[in-house]
Parts: sequence; C-alpha cells; structure tokens
Amino acid sequence: MRFTATTLATLLFGASALAAPASSSQHAARQDDDPMSEDVSITGFAVHKAGANGTSPGVVDGVGFVLSGEDATDLSCSATATQVTSGLPTDVITCGDSKYRFALLAGPDSSTFTLRVYHELGLAVGFYGAGDVPTYCHSGGLDNVVCSQVQTPVTIRIDSLPDEA
Repeated sequence: MRFTATTLATLLFGASALAAPASSSQHAARQDDDPMSEDVSITGFAVHKAGANGTSPGVVDGVGFVLSGEDATDLSCSATATQVTSGLPTDVITCGDSKYRFALLAGPDSSTFTLRVYHELGLAVGFYGAGDVPTYCHSGGLDNVVCSQVQTPVTIRIDSLPDEA
C-alpha cells in the first residue's frame, strides 16, 4: 500500500510539474498573473518643448524615458524633433529595436502627458494602454521648456481589451 501511494504521489507531482509554467519570472510584470495584461513601469520621463514663451506653451520636440515590462528591463525609449514633427499626439514610435512602441498625447493639463504604450506579441496581436505621467516643467534656457517626471515609477497597465468609452 505504501509503495502504491508513493508511486501515485510521484506521478501526480510529476504531472503537475509538467503543467506548471516554466518560470514564475516570465510573469513578473503581470499583476495577479493575468496572462491577458502586462504592467509596464515608466521612469526618467522627460519632454522637451521649443518655442515656449509668455503666450505659447511651446511645441514638443523631444521625449525620452525608460520602460520596464515583461520583455524589457530598462529599455530606452525616445524621439527627437524629426520624429515628433506632427506635435501632439505623436506618431507611434518604436523603442529601439524592441517590440515596444509608444505615442505621446496631450494630458489633462500643461504639465501632465498621456503616454500610450504598445507591446507587439505577434503578427497583429499585442497589448496597449495609456496612462498619465505628471511632470514638473521649468525653463530649459532661451525659449525652451523641460518637463521631468515627478512621480516615479508610473505604472501603466496594458492589455488586449478595447478602450473603455
């Protein structure tokens, strides 16, 4: 009887080990191990505006930040004036050679920006979501303004669900 119980326990344990995920770190960025979403962390967020003066808030001509998510750690994401030619919202910009992309949108006030993050998981499949990044804006010399992240990190939940209306 003892041999049968031990053998049965071994078989059950072996089967459950095979069914378990290969690594719990694969889901480290996902809250509650939800396979349908991912949390991305944003740090070092800064926006550069040119043409700012007493009558104009300026035009965004550069953005940069560091992103960490399920498939990236400390990934540098940035765009220069040549990539941000349309103002806000920007076009979708790729973070280096990764599967992460972003677009910068106007936020609820002049010192908050909305960051939309995309993560391509396969052909026409992926996660996306947006979150507000509060900043402190100050003179960057001449007619430039630099806005730097004040809350760090900012966590943005991205998923494959449609936007809520």
